[in-house]
Amino acid sequence: MAKGFRRLCLALLCLLCLVASAAAQSLDVKIKVTSVSPARIRVEGRRAEGTTAWSFRNFYGSAGGLAERIENLVLYDESGAEVVARKLATGEFTAAKAALRFSYDLKLDPPAFVSDTSHVSWLTTDLGLLMPGDILPLPLTDAKVEIILPTGWSVSTVETNNGKGVFEVTDAERAVFFVGRDLRERSARVGGMKFTLATTGDWAFSDNEAEDSARDILKIYEEMIGGAPRRPSMLVLLPPPQSAGAANLWNAETRGSTVVLVSGRLPSKLPALAQLDGSLSHELLHLWIPNGLALDGEYDWFYEGFTNYQALRVGMRRGQLTFQDYLNKFGQAFDAYKSARGTKEISLLEASKRRWPNSTSLIYHKGMLVALLYDLALMRQTGGKSSLGDVYHELFRLYGQGGKREDGNRAIIELLSGMPGMRDFVERYVAGESEIILGPLIEASGLRIEPGGARTHIGVAASLDRRQRESLRKLGYNGPSDSEARKLHEQMKRRPPR
Repeated sequence: MAKGFRRLCLALLCLLCLVASAAAQSLDVKIKVTSVSPARIRVEGRRAEGTTAWSFRNFYGSAGGLAERIENLVLYDESGAEVVARKLATGEFTAAKAALRFSYDLKLDPPAFVSDTSHVSWLTTDLGLLMPGDILPLPLTDAKVEIILPTGWSVSTVETNNGKGVFEVTDAERAVFFVGRDLRERSARVGGMKFTLATTGDWAFSDNEAEDSARDILKIYEEMIGGAPRRPSMLVLLPPPQSAGAANLWNAETRGSTVVLVSGRLPSKLPALAQLDGSLSHELLHLWIPNGLALDGEYDWFYEGFTNYQALRVGMRRGQLTFQDYLNKFGQAFDAYKSARGTKEISLLEASKRRWPNSTSLIYHKGMLVALLYDLALMRQTGGKSSLGDVYHELFRLYGQGGKREDGNRAIIELLSGMPGMRDFVERYVAGESEIILGPLIEASGLRIEPGGARTHIGVAASLDRRQRESLRKLGYNGPSDSEARKLHEQMKRRPPR
């Protein structure tokens, strides 16, 4: 047993040495597009210090096999002599001695699934995304990145160009380079933020209309949160690389200060703008939450689920949803939550830990429902004087200006619980495993589950007291006009099928 214990200690010591030698270092790299068909890049560079441990990202979200794209990896020591590298596992290599310089080729064919195209690097014959997080050796901090493109191509990014064709990247994990031919940019000042739209190709709407939508949404969020992110931001709007992608599908990621929106191209302007507005209402908030906060950890339930709720609030404020549309979204979310939860309830905290690949639906739908219920309960507790928007304002005030990083779950739960009368709610529906029984939870706020039907339909109660009416008005309810819409909705439900 003593010998086995010594072997275990020795193995742990070796592992610690490998980790220590691979501590995050500055990189100086050159990324060259060597071919667009097939899609290939050449990566050459050096680390600030030598290391024997070399790692490359193999998974990101639902995308896997990323490190399998690496070919022809060669390492060199300080003198330029080649160092033998041995493969330990996919994306994991050990060098015979400390190596500083490196070179390799990377296959960048578009991912098999359209849903992964905003999250990883890829190239086509006309455009692509280069994301250092899945291209460069790990772990990453800052980097100097030179990008060499085919003739006629250009690059759009928020990263600083030093004037010599080299980008000074302060956080390589969060960097995005949009590359291609015929890229277009429009820049503007939105409140306290510099904002750029970068796009390519033809859309049913104009670049000006896309920019106006983004500006409107950014202004609403800056007003709600009480400040702007510190860095300039960019929206990259591009079509999917897969020719078979459906026009009504989109996927997006907000990485650092860049929102990457890969969207199908609907042929008619109104549906196309509605799809754009819906996606931007969710994604643009990520410039603040979580990307603008000094918070760490798995609090996806808040920055995805609660963001879904705020996106609907923006749709209401911009007149893109009626109040009944708004309520219908929560009925759909409740049905999706019941389907996703299975036979056993789990907390939002636990669901966030299990997000990939099993709990994504639960995070989005249960998180959105809990946000609505929290907002209703808080307005009820405070007579309409406080709302969920006040939590966002305080969150950004405390953690939006940098400084020491804190645990996101702890910080947000403290703020949510600290609002008047909300501690028990947070303990039950965020940290705890209480099932959402929707009817009783919304009745006190003047809402109800409409009887009949296989799906959940939420409506406004037949009679409202003053406090209920005021609370619902803050959510966008417009008394008489919404009552008429509700009557029409009831008539349509009773109409016999043809």
